[in-house]
Amino acid sequence: MRPEVASSVAHIDIVVTPEMVARLGDEVLHPVYSTFWLCYHAEVAARRAIEPYFEGDDNACGTALSMSHKAMAAVGASVRITARVTSVIGNRITCDIEACISGTDIVLATGQQQQAVLPTARLAELAAKAHR
Repeated sequence: MRPEVASSVAHIDIVVTPEMVARLGDEVLHPVYSTFWLCYHAEVAARRAIEPYFEGDDNACGTALSMSHKAMAAVGASVRITARVTSVIGNRITCDIEACISGTDIVLATGQQQQAVLPTARLAELAAKAHR
């Protein structure tokens, strides 16, 4: 991992679709952007923040995610999720996450995501062991 990762920031922009609303099975609970999808997009943004700094056989896996969902976004809303690297300790990288309605100062959510950087072969070994 290149040391420049320590100042990395990544953004992803999404539009809330009907598939992203809060559901329990086939039942729509609330017709707004679900926490499930918000967390998925936070994970994607955090991965994009660190991937450009991989070297050689570097890879990473998520080890922690904490999100506070503060506001709602309707279907059709444009959302920007920002992941900012705030800590690099050994092979652990932490990103602060913020999700906002694009073009506004409405904060949908804040949180943190952590990843462990390991060689691809080591991650494959750990995954294989998990399936035994």
